[in-house]
Amino acid sequence: MSHSVNRRVALKAGAACVLGAGFSGRCLAADDSPSASKPTLHVYPEYGWLRGLGIVPSWGSNIVEAWQLYDGARFREEVALARRIHCNCIRLWIEYAAWKTDRDRITARFFDAVAGIAEKGMKVMPCLFNRWRDKKLDYGGSYASEKRELHFEYVKTLVTPLAGDDRIMIWDLCNEPPARERTSPEYLWLADIAATVRNCGVKQPVTIGTMSGTNITNYAPLVDVLNGHPYAHNPPNLEVLIGSFQSMSRELNKPLLCNETIPGALDDLERAKVAKFYTEMLSAAGFGWMGWVIREGKAIATTREMHDNNGINGGGYHPFFTKKGKLRDGLEFLTETPKRRAPWEQG
Repeated sequence: MSHSVNRRVALKAGAACVLGAGFSGRCLAADDSPSASKPTLHVYPEYGWLRGLGIVPSWGSNIVEAWQLYDGARFREEVALARRIHCNCIRLWIEYAAWKTDRDRITARFFDAVAGIAEKGMKVMPCLFNRWRDKKLDYGGSYASEKRELHFEYVKTLVTPLAGDDRIMIWDLCNEPPARERTSPEYLWLADIAATVRNCGVKQPVTIGTMSGTNITNYAPLVDVLNGHPYAHNPPNLEVLIGSFQSMSRELNKPLLCNETIPGALDDLERAKVAKFYTEMLSAAGFGWMGWVIREGKAIATTREMHDNNGINGGGYHPFFTKKGKLRDGLEFLTETPKRRAPWEQG
């Protein structure tokens, strides 16, 4: 959830030889994803219709706790809130750090969460790893230095049964990995994760939840869809980011979506103003938007008492709904019928 505005745009992403355990050592260029076949399910040229939220369950102060205390009924209650503002997709964070504590139980809970989202009429965007860390209250995640074979087992267990499942819109390999060169351990780790996911036979596209600038372009060879996390605080700065995203998408010949965005604020009406111009500008640009997060809770930046600095005037309080499930004041415009519908919602 590091939201610095990086205006440097690397338009030319050179080739890199990937030698990770999941590869044969061949070189990859920016238009050469590490896949023997292209995705065939939920393939779209642009994402202006995308409208969603990420879920950080309100009962968990970190991602391990969120899955250890998982309750299917409470989970369904929380994702149902997103439908009140016409969301069509939920970004579902799961983590090896949680899975390894009780593999069978967490696997079953993950599949139940996928079912719960689909039951509410939305598609699922699983995010398999988290690399965002916070100094105040760390949400938790994995490290590229961990034993990769264990990560591969985790990925195969979750991905293989859903490889051709229409409920899965796209696979997000990792949330906000640090920007690294293509010879770095971080990149090689994600290259192996990408190969493992594709070796599961996935028909859906693959993305990585990166932020901006070179953080997007460095990982571009590994994905089918580019991904940005814009957190500018005003329309002019957001326009700069949108322009850079458009340039990357054209240059790399890949579509781009935004699966985490819209800065928080302690003041509800101030947040609503930001949400208004964000949703309009990102939809018009063809990137769509997925806000962070659904409901007020215990985790960092989901509570006023433990907000981060990544919001307006340093007030990074991000939920769209209060603890009681009420839409925050000023966001009523999101209850209006969207001008565009998701492809699967069209008659």
